[in-house]
Amino acid sequence: MISRKNRLNFILLIVFLVFIAFCFVFVFIRTERFNKKDRVKKLSELTGKSDKNAELNVVIKERNDSSARWEFVLSDEMAEKAGADVLKANTFDVRIENKSPYEIINWNISFEAEKPCFLGSAWCGKIDIIQQRDGKVLAQNFDLRKLNRKRITIEKFESGDICLFPLNKGDVFVYYPNYEEKECPLIGTSAGNPDSHTAIGFIIYGKNTLASEDFFNAAITYKFRKRIIQDPAFKILTVITVVWFFFLLNLLLSEDRINEVELLELKDKKFIREIMETLSGFVDAKDPYTGGHSIRVGKYGRQLAEEMGLDKDKCEQVFYCGLLHDCGKISIHDDILAKPKNLSDEEFALIKSHTVRGFEILSDLTAIPEACLVARYHHERYDGKGYPDGISGKSIPLYARIICLADAFDAMNSNRCYRNHMGPDMIIKQINENSGRQFDPDVADAMLRLIMHGEINFFD
Repeated sequence: MISRKNRLNFILLIVFLVFIAFCFVFVFIRTERFNKKDRVKKLSELTGKSDKNAELNVVIKERNDSSARWEFVLSDEMAEKAGADVLKANTFDVRIENKSPYEIINWNISFEAEKPCFLGSAWCGKIDIIQQRDGKVLAQNFDLRKLNRKRITIEKFESGDICLFPLNKGDVFVYYPNYEEKECPLIGTSAGNPDSHTAIGFIIYGKNTLASEDFFNAAITYKFRKRIIQDPAFKILTVITVVWFFFLLNLLLSEDRINEVELLELKDKKFIREIMETLSGFVDAKDPYTGGHSIRVGKYGRQLAEEMGLDKDKCEQVFYCGLLHDCGKISIHDDILAKPKNLSDEEFALIKSHTVRGFEILSDLTAIPEACLVARYHHERYDGKGYPDGISGKSIPLYARIICLADAFDAMNSNRCYRNHMGPDMIIKQINENSGRQFDPDVADAMLRLIMHGEINFFD
């Protein structure tokens, strides 16, 4: 059971936890959307750029050494198809640099032929070749390093060990890294890996020597794989969550301490109540006709306080005040308290002195400072004709006004040495007639409501 002191703190922690969870979900969704987004960049926008903020850079270079360039003499059959007797070969290297902190996945580069040429070889991946022929699209995917010529279905030129794939203007070949063999990974940059790049290459044949500028009409398509831990918001939320658990731990520890204190308070209250009930029992024992009077007055007083809307602590204070209201009678001789006949003026004065004597006895009770006031003023009347001081109206302390009616009700509802108890109708009549005279009208109305609702028991 959560203590009242910490209830609001726990509610705030739960609300904040829901907010943190919502933020985590938002970050996960944002990261998922980020990773699913297809990105396309024209190589003309990327090649040779040195922008520090760029996430990707692609550099295409032709090899200039003699071993990377040569001429290939075609057979008569191939020369007729190619429209040239000799084709000039050039080797191209493509360097792809990942400048972002995120891994690049599912990427490919598509090269569109700007002029007629022939693709002879490519490495570090697989190739899609897409040819436009007589209104038809011819396409095939294969690894040129492991080429099975019998399975080729697109247009090709063969001469001995050489197999060339003609690319007319507008034809496309697409390079894919071979993920099965983990070729060409593009992991993100980091402090331990400041340079993340990969390289691919291909050999192109043409009537004239081709340069890297001839492949600028190309594009790279890719996706990022952003790990959730790379999101700054995730790191901040993780720290906040740790702090949240720290607060929860402190709150649970404080809850244990509060429970211990509340348990001690309950024990102390029980001890105090038992002492007060014992003391009130001493007072009531002096008169056999008033046995249990103080406890009943305390209970009636608490019911009245609750009906009037006082908080729980104040209702308990009224109860304790009811237990102790007649403690001054302990100084009055038993013969006077139990005398069945009319009292003399001197004896009645002694009876009335129990209010002042009770005030003196309880004046040092700081735990319930109202108790001494109730003991002194519970016989004051609302019209000012009571004792010992003759004060009236709201100047009489509220607790004393409540106990005044609780005390009178129990007196009317109990047998005394000088008379029998009154019936319910007579008691109700007395309360109505003395409302605004002996009793505070608000307290009287509260008592009548309790009686009407059956919450007050009459003498059985």
